[in-house]
Amino acid sequence: MDSQHVAQDENVKFPDPATDYHGHPNYLKILILLFAFFAASLLIGNFTLTSITVAVIFATAFYKAVLVIKNFMHLRYEPIIVWIGVLAAVFCLIAFFFGIYPDITATHLDVVPR
Repeated sequence: MDSQHVAQDENVKFPDPATDYHGHPNYLKILILLFAFFAASLLIGNFTLTSITVAVIFATAFYKAVLVIKNFMHLRYEPIIVWIGVLAAVFCLIAFFFGIYPDITATHLDVVPR
């Protein structure tokens, strides 16, 4: 199908540049949030590894991923099928968390012999 036939078809909806532009998010605010959550996960990682510590580290990582996905990948404005794929990826991350959680908590923290 060539471009003349597509342009003449009334069922084809082209985006209107005047109304389709959503603007840019505040990238500086997002950068500061990402650094703050990174610093929080580093600080919490210095404490003893309890289930709360690991949960907070994974929660901050999840929230950082959501910030990047929504703002830098511009998925905030995508249709529902894209979000179904994102939720499938989140399910894989949760399964990964529960898969490695026993390995993290069972590891001896003093790995350097004295």
